[in-house]
Amino acid sequence: MIKKQIVLCLAILFAIAANAQKMSIENVYKVTLRNSGAIKEATEVKGYFFFYVSDKIDKKTNEYTLKITDSKLNKLKDIKFEDSKDIRILESSFNGSDLIFLFYDSKARTFEYQVYGANGTKKQTYTRELTKKEKRFLEGTYLAIDDDENTFSGLYPIDGKGFISNTPSREDKDYTFQIDYFSSNEKKQWSYTPTSGAKKFIGDYLGTFNDVVYVEVLKFGSLFDQKPESNIVGIDLKTGKEIFEKPTDGKYRMYPSSLNILNNGVAYVFGEYFDVDGNIMKDKSRGFAFWQIDEKGKILAEKYASWDEDFSKYLNVSSKGKIDDFGFMFLHSMMQTTDGSIYAVGEGFKKVASGLGIAANILGGGRSGLSVAKMNVTDMILIKFDANFKLKEAKIYEKNANKFEMDNGMEFVSTPLIGKMIKYQWGGFDYKYSQINKAGTSFNICYEDYVKGKGYKGSTFNSISYNDGKITTDKINTKSEASRSSILQGPAGQVLILEYYKKTKILEIHFEKLN
Repeated sequence: MIKKQIVLCLAILFAIAANAQKMSIENVYKVTLRNSGAIKEATEVKGYFFFYVSDKIDKKTNEYTLKITDSKLNKLKDIKFEDSKDIRILESSFNGSDLIFLFYDSKARTFEYQVYGANGTKKQTYTRELTKKEKRFLEGTYLAIDDDENTFSGLYPIDGKGFISNTPSREDKDYTFQIDYFSSNEKKQWSYTPTSGAKKFIGDYLGTFNDVVYVEVLKFGSLFDQKPESNIVGIDLKTGKEIFEKPTDGKYRMYPSSLNILNNGVAYVFGEYFDVDGNIMKDKSRGFAFWQIDEKGKILAEKYASWDEDFSKYLNVSSKGKIDDFGFMFLHSMMQTTDGSIYAVGEGFKKVASGLGIAANILGGGRSGLSVAKMNVTDMILIKFDANFKLKEAKIYEKNANKFEMDNGMEFVSTPLIGKMIKYQWGGFDYKYSQINKAGTSFNICYEDYVKGKGYKGSTFNSISYNDGKITTDKINTKSEASRSSILQGPAGQVLILEYYKKTKILEIHFEKLN
């Protein structure tokens, strides 16, 4: 796909004497702000990349520039090449030693994963060719997200070893997903795609621990199955072979959302739990579960925090997980501080009646593509547990509701699945990222909002910060005269603001401090 070799010199590991804190890029003919990103090692920012059209050669060919900087915006390398106007960068990831870019060529129907080392050499190139059927399917899922935000994340780093990719897929008449591993140290890859035992598979990458890749798999017996099976699958990172597949049934049935390494190197999966015979499509959850799991899939310990017995001590919550005006909770991430406390950050969401959807269905005789319900993404929530997952505190941080319409039929989908669709398919949550320092003494939780005050009306970037046991909040007004703007994670205590001015073809970049 790439016709001229890209030479990348990513000197992130070397000290830079200059101290740039802002940058202006001229001759930016076209930019999608999601094609810029932070190069991170765990939650620590090591540098940035900016990918844009720097010239138009002819009707079919563009000149592209990939600009790499250090964490202070000092330029490390500009890479320019000419290629089809049909290519774009979908995602990137940094695993502590190597950087990967995922290029998509819509005309050639290819995904190309390019891996670069810190010494400036291109280490590996991996290509995945898409069939016409796959392309059509991906255009309605993964590739349908083509906005200025990185709303879909399917590329994950494995520290010092390589990268995991998770994308929807299509196998004959079945709907499935594909897990790929790309080594950054040698030319080695493998793919995992479930194709038997169900008509539809939904896969969610949970994390990697001790060379085992953990994936939650929902199996639907038919496209209209209302009671999917939930399993945790373990895949050998070295070979790509399945090690185990086990139902998520313990004392209760759990639907995991992520895996975290806590309590000095112990792996935990966490997510909402139901009764053992509960139905994720219809029933409401009972609370949150935290399972300690080993490399063979054995559950070593189970911890539960229920809505009615635990959360109700701190919040006005029903036994079904609904918290007054907050709605239901989607848990984004978890962090552990030096005193052993575990902090979980979540966001509220709830279904409400859609006047537009109701009217459209009445006028269209029930054949409208819109649902009679719409989604409200509500407030942020910060939850504190002790090291044994006993609930200690919970506080809601109010923000403006983020509202959007849904497709017809979504009013019948369960709240846990709706939460995952908001996160991975619609990009509807306001949460951006969490960042904790290596010492575990401070962290920032960052999210977007929109305010309508007397002195200011526009978008804001907010943070909930923890420093040596104290919680504080901060807010940055982000409204400007720019055609488009976006915010990236910065070094601890800062964010990076990108502002694109289409008329002058200039991209302005600068840091802002958080509280």
